Amino acid sequence: MYMVNILLLEDEHYTRRFLKKLVTENPFVDMVIDTPSSKEAISLARKHNPDIVLLDIELAPEEELNGIQVAKAIYDFNPETFFVFITGYSQYAIESFAVHPYDYILKPVNKDKVNEIISSLAGKVRKRNGARSSPEKIMLKVKNETNVKIMIAPDDILFIEKQNKLSLVYTDSKIHKTYKTLREFEDKLGENFLRVHKSFIANLDKISGIREVSNRSYEINFDGYDQVALMSRYKFEEHKDRFTPL
Repeated sequence: MYMVNILLLEDEHYTRRFLKKLVTENPFVDMVIDTPSSKEAISLARKHNPDIVLLDIELAPEEELNGIQVAKAIYDFNPETFFVFITGYSQYAIESFAVHPYDYILKPVNKDKVNEIISSLAGKVRKRNGARSSPEKIMLKVKNETNVKIMIAPDDILFIEKQNKLSLVYTDSKIHKTYKTLREFEDKLGENFLRVHKSFIANLDKISGIREVSNRSYEINFDGYDQVALMSRYKFEEHKDRFTPL
């Protein structure tokens, strides 16, 4: 059974202690990391890569960021994260759409609601990871070709790039344009595919080398291929044991 890791941001001591105890008791939860600090929450998210982040929206006045701003910062380097906001108000809903929150926990906190959300998200994480371990051919509806759908084997993919509303699928012979999102590709692809940047997924089996191009990013090279993918420094630091820079 896949167990999820959770990051909890809540500045009220008793509420944080109550939520941590409640979430820890969920049978699908492996670890809960908690903090009252917005900046520390971002640092902990980079370090531990949690599956789920629970965030109080209204933090103490001395905090530089609120919960939504923290979620946006985490989303920038880990868009796979499931976000759940804790709030006593509903007026933040529109602003929070930027990070695609899964749900809200309204104060006063309802125990059954919290357990329902955590269990549901654990199932989604488990399903996503299971899909990655056994990839099959992917069906693509190709842009500008009416009613044309193609089947593409994951092994034929070098990398995938997000450009505005399109995803560009790079293979040795062709670049396919589709409206399928990077999240949808991640749900279908195997463990050898890695989200190396908010706009790129790379096939680890096809990488020939990685070159540092600035203090914030790297270029990924592929055997016999002119196009490159980008990798963020955060992702490189997270997975650097797999790579050797050129």
